[in-house]
Amino acid sequence: MELNLEKWTKDWTLMSRLFKANEIAIISEKLRGIKIRNVVFCSFENRFAKSGGLAAVTMNILPHLKELPGIKNVILLTPFYPKIMHKDSLRPAGRSFNVPYNKTTVPAELYEYTWNYSRPHNGSIKEYYISAEGFFESGNKLQDPYIYSKVNGTFNDKAMRESSLFFCKAAPLALNALGFREDIVFHLQEWQTALIALTSKVAMLNSMLTSCGTVQTMHNSYDSFIPFELLSDITGNTLKQKISTIHGNGLTAYQIGLQLVDAPATTVSENFAAELTSDNLQTEYFAPHLQSIFRKSGVYGVNNGMFTGIAPEYAEMAAYTIDGIRAVKQSKRKALIKILSGYKPQERFGELTYRGKTITKLPDNIPIVVMSGRYDPMQKGYDVLLRVIEKFAEDEIKVITTPLTLRPSDLDYFYEVACKCKGNLTVFPLRLEKGYQELQTGATFGIMPSIYEPFGAAVEYMANGTVNIGRATGGLIDQINSECGFLFREDAVFSTVENIRNFYETGNIVQARKLNPWVQSMADNLYETLKKAIYQYQYDQDAYYGLIINGFRKINNFTWEANAKKYFQVYEQIKKI
Repeated sequence: MELNLEKWTKDWTLMSRLFKANEIAIISEKLRGIKIRNVVFCSFENRFAKSGGLAAVTMNILPHLKELPGIKNVILLTPFYPKIMHKDSLRPAGRSFNVPYNKTTVPAELYEYTWNYSRPHNGSIKEYYISAEGFFESGNKLQDPYIYSKVNGTFNDKAMRESSLFFCKAAPLALNALGFREDIVFHLQEWQTALIALTSKVAMLNSMLTSCGTVQTMHNSYDSFIPFELLSDITGNTLKQKISTIHGNGLTAYQIGLQLVDAPATTVSENFAAELTSDNLQTEYFAPHLQSIFRKSGVYGVNNGMFTGIAPEYAEMAAYTIDGIRAVKQSKRKALIKILSGYKPQERFGELTYRGKTITKLPDNIPIVVMSGRYDPMQKGYDVLLRVIEKFAEDEIKVITTPLTLRPSDLDYFYEVACKCKGNLTVFPLRLEKGYQELQTGATFGIMPSIYEPFGAAVEYMANGTVNIGRATGGLIDQINSECGFLFREDAVFSTVENIRNFYETGNIVQARKLNPWVQSMADNLYETLKKAIYQYQYDQDAYYGLIINGFRKINNFTWEANAKKYFQVYEQIKKI
């Protein structure tokens, strides 16, 4: 199904504030004649530096864009992170250039990686990494490209903003150095690349680039305030006077970029697009400053594809039957229990037992629940699940969590619950060297109690034959329904601005959230939903395995081929003046 873009109109609100009438006419003429031939995917995440889902999106969508008719080149443009990456993984691209930035000139060079892909067809894509001393120097044990300091938030924000501004200034120069000068689409990911909507237009006016348009995808609504003084550092003297006439002392990256971008703003799921203008969490907390922009031009959801294929044992089936699924699932459960009883890295804590002894004899009717992924107390909802675990009796449930944490204190609540609920919870606070696939395929339920979720990983659980239980938010609503899983939601009366603000103002102090009615209601409703799911698993197994079969059917709705075609639709809107 195609996107309905009939009502979209280009929002160039800032154009007249930043450019002269004749300059706008020149830019408009160049965009009218642009051909969608060279797609430049601009991302602060890449195969070597990952945080959330953006790196996974990058590694899936690019080959499908490359295979679209008319597109000649697809490249990735991304930072080189010297404290995370190693240059021996790349090779010099033989291209260097100077970046005028902050009243000085910064030397930059490009490194490249050739990605030879086999799906959807055999082909290759070039990835280019911008290296410049003093920028992109994030460093942490998680190898997260967004974390420059784990203790100083102000320093982290400043370093992130500086790297973003530099990247946006450098991007058109990098394309020029590589010999790409016309028919370019900059596909911008997140606020860190949003200001290319500005610098690319300057590049057309000074003839560095002949024709280039911009498309913005928001993977969440995080944003960053850009003082006009810093904005002037990347625009040069030609725009400095114009910027000085704008009221106030600055705007956010999205307030600037979304009012200069050349095509509809997009996000990674249909439901999250709707929530950006309807959910209190977005309209009152994360993105109140963007509501007028969203109302004017809209935000369009393009559902991600699958991040993994169907588990081989299921993919090889000639037909899905209850008995066939049951046999595979029971085999996978045994493999998971074997891993849990034998894989004991030193970081692991909390032992799973049955009747105080080994878990190897765990009865089939006791559910095994898993929650995986990075620990983000602002988003992922690990603390909601931990509150729920405390409600279960010994041997009523077995839970595995794999939180990737930054600070030792992040695990305090996990330790508390592991002690209180001895035998029911085990914690792997590390990247698993083995057992991850067994977790995905052998668990009874995969839990996602996300506070918000632009897309989420429900389809990954489905592809591995595991039933989802998720909070009804964002992309989880697009992926999960009553035919393939379970959704829960807190009582609406508790979703107040006051409770939401209190939740986020407690920051990393998870214990302080225990009295928050919003969180309490989430936990209460997750508990009731989990009890309902467990009852079905124990007393109506045909229905339970039917959910798995329906999940396999559901994931066919999420393909990168469809995703790429919809983005091409968006690219075509660049020409609409």
